[in-house]
Amino acid sequence: MESNVNNIKKAYIIFVADSKQYRNSKINIDNILDELSMLCDTAGYEVVERYSFIQQKITAGTYIGTGKLESLKESALTDNVEYFVFDNELSGSQVNAIEEGSNITALTRTEIILEIFAMRAKTMTAKMQVELAFLEFEYPRLKGKRTNLSQIKGGIGLRGGAGEKQLEYDRRRARERIHKLKTQLSKVEKSASTGRKSRGNAFRVAIVGYTNAGKSTLFNLLCKESVYVEDKLFATLDTHTRKLYLGDDTPVEAIISDTVGFIDRLPHTLVASFKSTLSEVVEADLLLHLVDASDENINDKLIQVESIIKEIDASHIKRIVVFNKIDNIDEVQKNKISTSYDDSIFISAKNNINIEMLRKKILDNILELRKEI
Repeated sequence: MESNVNNIKKAYIIFVADSKQYRNSKINIDNILDELSMLCDTAGYEVVERYSFIQQKITAGTYIGTGKLESLKESALTDNVEYFVFDNELSGSQVNAIEEGSNITALTRTEIILEIFAMRAKTMTAKMQVELAFLEFEYPRLKGKRTNLSQIKGGIGLRGGAGEKQLEYDRRRARERIHKLKTQLSKVEKSASTGRKSRGNAFRVAIVGYTNAGKSTLFNLLCKESVYVEDKLFATLDTHTRKLYLGDDTPVEAIISDTVGFIDRLPHTLVASFKSTLSEVVEADLLLHLVDASDENINDKLIQVESIIKEIDASHIKRIVVFNKIDNIDEVQKNKISTSYDDSIFISAKNNINIEMLRKKILDNILELRKEI
């Protein structure tokens, strides 16, 4: 296979399900592949073709079966494709079986998300969090993979030992690095916790939501600050906390935090390693759950964000559901959403629509919650 021109990473994206799972879960394959395609695009992969396979059962050795795999490899030769990106999780031995006898690199959705996080990590803390997440994801898969930690994909930052293949060496080195990163991040968390305590009695608000819902744009409006905003997935990894501006002579002091975006099946290793970042959510008094009103899958994404809120033990915190990008929907869509979510509010952070109304709603909630204390 010839090298791709200009180092373009051409990929097939692949979804596999057994027939029983497909029937019982009411899976929307198009939505799954759309999101995987978006993730690949963000990570720098050109999606050449999309494939989905509904099988009687998952093949233990190659996951998709030898016949389908060989057919895909033949097509890959023609299309100059070097990456198969699976929406499913693969074991180390399955990765080996898929890659065997070809120049194909088999990746999973989780690895693509980790690559994006690695690209977005700018601060030392974020880089440590991403590296820890990658190592904890990769560690149990080392036994079945013909690779070592010096060959990690995605540029996480762990390099060394060219040519050393010993499994135990790799596993020991991974354990040592995981322990070191956890120790360092524990110190970061203690420092951050001290910082949060020093804020005194200030009311704490945190913005949560699916990635690319517009959280950082709204954050900038509500605190009259300027943090990095880009129309890309996971543009924000580090939490930013500023004074929340609710109006002149507001009777309460409040602070607001912008947090990392959520996504369906956000890898557990990322949730765990970003504990210090997500603490701003767990310790908040009020959450603004920001939703892209123009998204075709609003209900699914609301559920997915709520599941992560539950995973980090923040379900008890009062929430205001805020539908953003109102300028991208018509009245029919707005009325349909209003019917399902009667206590919500509609805004456009980009065009400053209904922001003052949102400030008032936040203040009313703060005053109400203060009465309950």
